[in-house]
Amino acid sequence: MPKSRRPMAPYERTIFRSSYAKQSTAKGCVRLSQVPMDMVYDMSDRFQMGDVPALLTELDKCSYGPGFDAKICMDSLKSILGSLTNYESRRAQDDVGAQEETAKTAKALIEHDGVNILMKVIMFESVLPFNAVKSKETDTLLRLKSMCLEVLTRIISTEKGEEVADLLTQHDDVVMYLFTLLCHNKTALTAMTMLEDMLQQRRQVFNLTRITNIRQIIKKLDNRKLAIFCRVLAVTISNLDIYENKSSLFAQNKQKRSKGFVNVRDVNQELLLSIPDLLDRLVDIACIKVYTPRYRSMQSELDCWMEWIDNSLSDCAFDEPITDDWENFIGGISEPVSSSGPMVHQPGLEMGADLVTRVQVVYVLGLFLIGKHRKKVQRKLADLKMIPGLSNMFDEFIWKCQVNTRHRLRGHNASCECSPEVALKIQFLRLVHSFCDHSEHKHLLLSKSELAELKRINNKAANLSIDTLDNVNQDNVCRGGKGLLTKIVEVMKKEPTASTFRFWLARAVESYLRGSTSYCDQVFLLRRGLLTHISSNIIDHDIRPKEILQSSFDLLGELIKFNIDSFRAFDKVLDTDAKFDRFISIMNRSLVDSNMFLRALILSLDDFTNKTKGQEYKSDDNRLLKHISNFGQQMMYLHKLINIINVQNLTQENVSCLNTSLVFLMFSNKENKMPKYLKALSEERHIKGCDKKGGNTMMKNFRDLLVFWQEHYLHKDKDCSALEKSSRLSFEFWKQTVNELVSEDRTKKSAILHYVPHSYNLRSS
Repeated sequence: MPKSRRPMAPYERTIFRSSYAKQSTAKGCVRLSQVPMDMVYDMSDRFQMGDVPALLTELDKCSYGPGFDAKICMDSLKSILGSLTNYESRRAQDDVGAQEETAKTAKALIEHDGVNILMKVIMFESVLPFNAVKSKETDTLLRLKSMCLEVLTRIISTEKGEEVADLLTQHDDVVMYLFTLLCHNKTALTAMTMLEDMLQQRRQVFNLTRITNIRQIIKKLDNRKLAIFCRVLAVTISNLDIYENKSSLFAQNKQKRSKGFVNVRDVNQELLLSIPDLLDRLVDIACIKVYTPRYRSMQSELDCWMEWIDNSLSDCAFDEPITDDWENFIGGISEPVSSSGPMVHQPGLEMGADLVTRVQVVYVLGLFLIGKHRKKVQRKLADLKMIPGLSNMFDEFIWKCQVNTRHRLRGHNASCECSPEVALKIQFLRLVHSFCDHSEHKHLLLSKSELAELKRINNKAANLSIDTLDNVNQDNVCRGGKGLLTKIVEVMKKEPTASTFRFWLARAVESYLRGSTSYCDQVFLLRRGLLTHISSNIIDHDIRPKEILQSSFDLLGELIKFNIDSFRAFDKVLDTDAKFDRFISIMNRSLVDSNMFLRALILSLDDFTNKTKGQEYKSDDNRLLKHISNFGQQMMYLHKLINIINVQNLTQENVSCLNTSLVFLMFSNKENKMPKYLKALSEERHIKGCDKKGGNTMMKNFRDLLVFWQEHYLHKDKDCSALEKSSRLSFEFWKQTVNELVSEDRTKKSAILHYVPHSYNLRSS
């Protein structure tokens, strides 16, 4: 007897008919809202998806046609957002289970067409004919769109959501419409976050010229929205994504020479710089004095922030409203504090957003200073009095380390510098570094009294004097007794050895000195004890972070280069054999980090050798000059520098080793001793047996590096000028020396090939 069949449930009959109709008439369920609710609930229970399918069904009903119920739509979005939010404490949020639950919800939303449903709400009215759209989107609609954007951003932040971001970035109409949403208070922050995530997912930098009304959009933004917009600008003018290979200079050079390569970053910068008053407004935003929590009894930024948070939470516990505040809704700032709480304005989120956007404004200003129009931007920012503004801003920072264990976060030690203002400090110092880099406006970092002191030093410098100090516009220098440069030096001298900020503080001061070496600037900083502090810090502490060690050596090199007084001061620090040997040992074991200091030594030796006063001082038996003038030591350094690098592993960080090795040979070329150096190098004289690499292999590697040098530098005007100014050697002499070294005429003793057997394979790998 045949087994009886289970009767069909009503929703199953509906689905059966719908499926049959779809097969026979090509008409059937094409959207979630057309699926019977009985089946939606059954599906939720069967696959343990919670309320996601039902909520999406309600939202889908609102996503098409006018006259939808906005309240139902908002309630659905609020519930979906709640399912993607962890309201537990920070430690609970670290729990893997909570993260998995969020990822599971995001996956369910994606699989049930949630992304398309959300996008239909976001793009609602934007695809209608112009005459069918209201002149202004209603606050209700903007609230809906903002909530949808926030849900999408939460989805994208999960592993599965990365695919969603990739898909959305392929739709230019979506990207362009999101730009227009930046103009509205209720959607500015959420649209920016969404755009930022989408643009970061792209393989290529987004070309802003594709936004046809970009100028009008930027002009319409008030200062708060412009600050928010900078988070998007940072992605489009950053130099991080223009090359497929982020580190290899060889690969980057190859890509630049390829047909059709366009540096979109430069295109975007040129577009933005052509917008009137954009830089003016960015400087105003960056330098404005905004509220940050400060309490007199608190010694660190983190203590101040924790006190402010405690006070805010205490107020919220008694003032929490019981209904949603849709009237004052601002996307990204109006949030519930619990899973069932109302949507209300969160002061903490607002302050956090303002701080983040201020960081991005400072970052964007720094990006403009490393672009194609650097000189133009430096001049404009100088005229806008940015440096006095930054000097005042610097006074607001607290630079003390956090030592209070009560507020220390899990996994952080006693010297931890974490606070919401850390990123702002770092971007601030990067901005100062970029402004000073080979800049004729760097003396704006001084106060009027300091500028007068610098002029007095310069007047006594005789042939070492500079003639640009009278050109400094005193209306644009720092106010008060101390300028920004002195403030930075004073903070650096107090910072712990392993402080993250030491790197950026040192880089800012080094950038001030870099370029055409100025005796008066060096003496100005010598008087403030900087050389003694840096050199003593290297000797007395075993500096492990390579970035901090490198920045210390770089700054030290700029302080002593071509300056006899600096060498005298350095001798007083290295006043014992033990100190000197320790310093040299640290320098030798970290040549990639110390090579700029080594270059300063050999350049100074060359300069002193050709000056009578230098000869007299050299005879005083200066430790550093005696060390670097030793031929055996020079060969040891040259050998090590060449073997550290090859064409394939060259990066922006280690390419300086190639230039330093070249300086040794330029020094020998001026003395007509280059054949002597090349012969000793090929025979690996003065090299310990365990350090020998094989003369032929090493010479081939050196020649390959110099061929790369020609390709890399002969097409980069900025680098050529920088080499010339920093070395006091004409770039023609740089090129001449390299040409002699890579010559294919084996009969020339100044050619590397002269020292390599004919039978040796010179073909590049």
